Amino acid sequence: MPEKSIREMNKLERQHYSLAARTFRATILGAIILGLAALLIGLGLYAYALGGQYIGEAFNLSRTTAALMEQSVDVGPLAKEIAARYRSLPAERLAEVGESSYREVFADIAAREDYRYVREFLSAFRKTSDVYDIYLAFYDRDTCAIVYIADPEEDEAFACLPGDWESVPRREVDRFLSWNGEGRLYDVGSTEKYGWLATSGVPIRDAQGETVAFVLADVSLVNMASRMKSFLLLYALSMFVLVNLVAVLMARHMKKTLVAPINEIAEAAEAYVRDKREGRSDSDHFSKLKISTGDEVENLALIMADMENDLTEFEANLTRITAEKERVGTELALATRIQADMLPNIFPAFPERPDFDVYASMVPAKEVGGDFYDFFLIDEDHLGLVMADVSGKGVPAALFMMISKILVQNYAMTGRSPGEVLNAVNAQICSNNREEMFVTVWFGVLDLTTGTLTAANAGHEYPVLKEPDGDFELVKDKHGFVIGGMESARYREYELKLEPGARLFLYTDGVAEATDSTGALFGTDRMLEALRSAENGTPEEILGAVDRAVSRFVGEAPQFDDLTMLCVHYIGKETGKTMKTAKEMTVEATVANIPAVTDFVNEELEKLDCPLKAQTQIDIAIDELFGNIAHYAYDPATGPATVRVEVEEDPLAVAITFIDNGKPYDPLAADDPDVTLAADERKVGGLGVFLVKKTMDAVTYEYKDGKNILTIKKNI
Repeated sequence: MPEKSIREMNKLERQHYSLAARTFRATILGAIILGLAALLIGLGLYAYALGGQYIGEAFNLSRTTAALMEQSVDVGPLAKEIAARYRSLPAERLAEVGESSYREVFADIAAREDYRYVREFLSAFRKTSDVYDIYLAFYDRDTCAIVYIADPEEDEAFACLPGDWESVPRREVDRFLSWNGEGRLYDVGSTEKYGWLATSGVPIRDAQGETVAFVLADVSLVNMASRMKSFLLLYALSMFVLVNLVAVLMARHMKKTLVAPINEIAEAAEAYVRDKREGRSDSDHFSKLKISTGDEVENLALIMADMENDLTEFEANLTRITAEKERVGTELALATRIQADMLPNIFPAFPERPDFDVYASMVPAKEVGGDFYDFFLIDEDHLGLVMADVSGKGVPAALFMMISKILVQNYAMTGRSPGEVLNAVNAQICSNNREEMFVTVWFGVLDLTTGTLTAANAGHEYPVLKEPDGDFELVKDKHGFVIGGMESARYREYELKLEPGARLFLYTDGVAEATDSTGALFGTDRMLEALRSAENGTPEEILGAVDRAVSRFVGEAPQFDDLTMLCVHYIGKETGKTMKTAKEMTVEATVANIPAVTDFVNEELEKLDCPLKAQTQIDIAIDELFGNIAHYAYDPATGPATVRVEVEEDPLAVAITFIDNGKPYDPLAADDPDVTLAADERKVGGLGVFLVKKTMDAVTYEYKDGKNILTIKKNI
């Protein structure tokens, strides 16, 4: 195939790759193949007939010679004598064939009257025929050899004396000795001495009917090859003329009935494209064609004419549909923004409140989703938390979601308990729910003073709770019926006691039921494992860990359900930390000063009787973080770095802050490395910061007043 497109070719190249040229070449090739096939078949038939003629002549000569020989001389005694002497010789003597010592065994045979007669008899027939040789011999089955009795050959190089023998194929021996008298008896073979020969013959039997010898005639196939060459030359010349004549006629026919009509269709298509590009609305480019070949080409022209008419109509409909889709798309985009604005999406949500931290996210499966979350302060000491999932997807679910969210918040702001709120919302929705939609809701109120969480569950997923010193675990609470499912449903409340430092995780079924390309579910076990990988992180870090775990599991599979999560970190009013006097150390940000910084921090840790494990983890964090400042903050120059150590009480903890005036850089912004991969498959970098985040209880960063401020905290 050409590398250029047809539009890039010059006139000569277009002619070379044209359909007409290809048709002519294909016709020539087909005719040549047909001619070669005919040539091979004709040559084979000729060879078969010629070979049969040669073999027939040799067989008839052998049969005539044998018949006349049986009438004029009894060759039985001669053949039996030679056979007896041959079979009496050991293998060592037989191997001396052609040597004088071997021929002495049969020397007296040549003087016998019957031998000379047989030899002259055979010589007379040889001179009057076209055979290569005619001779008298017998086959010995045991040694698989032909043993000569009489050979009229005068040339000493090829003459075979009485008793001389030659090895022959077992096939030839079996064929001649087992002949039943029907058909022609012959064998075709090649030897180094004689070349290709066709050996034909008839047996001579004694009075008892036993075969004592064969009159054999050899026909050289070299003569047959010579005659075949003449035939091949004449036949090939005839086929060459015929092939070219057929190719020219077929090419002309194909050009008229195929190439020319296709070119007309191509020109009409080109004109159609040109007119469309230039804005002309002609729609009869193909209908004007007058192609009447009566075959698929004519059908193609008719189909193209129908297609042109259909495309004209389709373009008109497409313009109208596109305008409608753009309008719908604009409205959906607006609905997506409205829905997103309905949910709390500014974080940190309550920066003035040190007693708790909350973060949430919602990724809809379609343009708009049916999941929703909410959190709001009912008063200064009570935080309302909502996680819900509306039945269905898309715009209907989004509208139902907005109504449900407003109702839950409105009733909650009246000071009702979670059970009372869900009862009221269910009654309101069931009073006018002709579409029979429903929503699962988990609603809780957290007392920020005592840590008491009062909640009710209307058919939603189990919440997940992590106590300060425990792991994330499912809270298998009592489920009530879904909101909007039954007007008489009532919802029971339950209480959980959150200790300072506890974390509460809420989610919809889109998390646990996320599926990969094989249909496997992500499941709650994987969700809990992801939560535990960031158990001491902030709510945002915890949600990020779950989101990344779901994304890795799902891979390229499409998202079938909304993915909604919320996490609350309860700090508590009683956990406000009292700081002792902070101590600082400012040194040049170089790697050489890492030991000095480590000693400075360890001096304070030893005063607190810090456990060895925690001290080791802090030393590793200092090495990683101060090393990063030394390498990158002022590169290629150096500058000052300040390390501040602060001790918190109740519970006891140490906070270490690193401050530099270097280039702004947030080491926490990068994604954590995937430690499940092999070392050679992971991206370079990020492992040290990841280790710090895993071993410290809190890691924060901010860029303020031209300074990088990174703080790590470790509970002691």
